[in-house]
Amino acid sequence: MKFNLSKWIYIFAIVFPVFTKAYVSIDVGKAYIRESQMAIQPLVLSGPSSKPALEAGATIFSIIKDNLSSSSYFKLIEQEAFLEKPGEKKLEPYPEDPDGFIWKNWQLLNADYLVLSGYSFEENKIQLHLYLYHVPLKRKIFQKKYIADMKLVEKLSHKMCNDIISALTKKPGIFLTKIVAVRTMTGSKKELFIMNWNGKNKKQISFHNSTVLSPSWSKDGRHIAYTSFLYRKSTKRRNASLILYDRSTKTRRILSKKEGAHLGSDFIPGGKHILLSLFLGRGYMDIAKMSLKDGSIKAITFGPNRSINVEPVAHPKGKNILFSSDRGGKIMIYSMDMNGKNIRPVTWHGSYNSTPDYSPDGKEVVFSSFSSGRFDIFIMNPDGSNLRRLTSFQKPNGKWANNESPSFAPDGRHIVFTSNRTGRNQLYIMNLLNFRTTRITTDMHNYKSPKWSPLLN
Repeated sequence: MKFNLSKWIYIFAIVFPVFTKAYVSIDVGKAYIRESQMAIQPLVLSGPSSKPALEAGATIFSIIKDNLSSSSYFKLIEQEAFLEKPGEKKLEPYPEDPDGFIWKNWQLLNADYLVLSGYSFEENKIQLHLYLYHVPLKRKIFQKKYIADMKLVEKLSHKMCNDIISALTKKPGIFLTKIVAVRTMTGSKKELFIMNWNGKNKKQISFHNSTVLSPSWSKDGRHIAYTSFLYRKSTKRRNASLILYDRSTKTRRILSKKEGAHLGSDFIPGGKHILLSLFLGRGYMDIAKMSLKDGSIKAITFGPNRSINVEPVAHPKGKNILFSSDRGGKIMIYSMDMNGKNIRPVTWHGSYNSTPDYSPDGKEVVFSSFSSGRFDIFIMNPDGSNLRRLTSFQKPNGKWANNESPSFAPDGRHIVFTSNRTGRNQLYIMNLLNFRTTRITTDMHNYKSPKWSPLLN
């Protein structure tokens, strides 16, 4: 079950394609893209003015600017350079509207795209009209009408940005997605936090007063699986148990009550099973498949020679499984069929490779690798070919930062990862089109194991 924003935000207009891809859309398949010049006018309020209405318009305008500038697709033109003031002209162009905006006023600014919007406010609801134009060709790309509760202004803003990105790139926007990560608490305790894609609105979702590890998202975004060291009265000790958290009901249940560590889970496409690493009674970690219905467990790996097999991640289409193992001496990344057969190594770089993650289309893999005294993020094809380094950061004191635990965004164009480049392990996101890196947490905590959600409506 996906969280459906359309329950609260009603969209009554259709996207009208009025241009050809060769001239207007942004080609995200290229390794590098030119940032398009975009002008975004502040929202124009029609009807009665009030403080809540003006604040809502300012909030939407601010979020749209922040989101679209952070996308790395656009360079925003400064508002001071605009030749038309907000509200001075109508939202559609002259001569279609006698009082409409003048194309030349935006062409003189070398604008590629123009975003105009107007809204009204009544009975705690906002009604908004959004227009996106391609200035050089004097074309309307699309227009949409939104109606939303005032309490959902922030979500509405992200939805608008997703629509703009989708219209121009034919790819989904990430502005309604979430990131879940482990965060340090007092002492040695760690709990699970969920936040917006940009690190804002952090909320604690685990309260075990213990240590939490290895979160993962279900494919529909409703559930999060993670490990926590829970105290068991029967044994009078803590056990690393696998827990399933339901975001819709805010409830949780233990997936397996068996003794032994349960670590590093990943949901298998189809939603009926989950991969995990656990002790199967042989004194070392193996990978198994667990039924989410009855908790039954079936081993997939069997050593060999007391080797560890951890961090399983399923191919987005269920083709195979990547995992980390020391079966060759050093911990490297291996691939195997869904039934555990046909195991083969896919990495040889450095002395320690871990935390693999598939891109949403299954065509690339990111992972952490330790070499030259530090961890960095690398990307490769699933068979290990076309290996490229993504991170390398030297601190002011001359030491190299550790960059670890990468996770793909559902658009396949961004990753989130941890880095201690400022002293503490904080969260960063990287745009894979231009490698621009942005820090999204700025606090005194340490973060581990971030996981980017699937698309959330």
